[in-house]
Amino acid sequence: GAQNQQWRTYPKCYKDTYQKRPYRADAVLSTHDGLLDYGLHNVDGVPAGASVSPVINAAGQNQTYGRYTARFKVDSATLAEYYVAWLLWPQSERWPADGEMDFPEGSLAGQVGGFHHYSGAGSCVGGCQDVARNIGANFTDWHTYTIEWSPGRVRYILDDTVVLDSTKWVPSGPMRWELQTETNGTGNSNGHLLLDWVSVYSWVG
Repeated sequence: GAQNQQWRTYPKCYKDTYQKRPYRADAVLSTHDGLLDYGLHNVDGVPAGASVSPVINAAGQNQTYGRYTARFKVDSATLAEYYVAWLLWPQSERWPADGEMDFPEGSLAGQVGGFHHYSGAGSCVGGCQDVARNIGANFTDWHTYTIEWSPGRVRYILDDTVVLDSTKWVPSGPMRWELQTETNGTGNSNGHLLLDWVSVYSWVG
């Protein structure tokens, strides 16, 4: 892409988390007016999402620590069958042992949340986490979402406000950033998630 930017997407043989429906980047994603547009609608009779991940260095999509920021909104408040979990996921694919960081997360028809899933000896399936809830943001408004991940600490920042600050069981291995928009419900709502820009920084100590 332009300025050496590169992205990878989940192919349609990959299934989403909740409804186990295919990701359909081929039918959902487009670009216009300087935006990446997730055109969320039914594909082959069912709701369909997409997930993209930036190639950020010579090693590919993964790095250890860093700052990850995205600015986006949705143009409809009715997208109850669509769900975002934009996350850092371990290169090892070992979950929950190697942790997970989700911000933002939630139904696109609801409010913004975030989850820091513990790694190592603090990990478990469900419940072993710190949660950012009731932070006063809706997906229908423009917001800037940041994950700051450094040794022994993770912070989630909404615009200029820290909404989660944790030093508990923070992952320490390489992870990739997935801008994962999937389905969690049934319906025929349609609308657009409009991604204005992203930035990724490495950790230099």
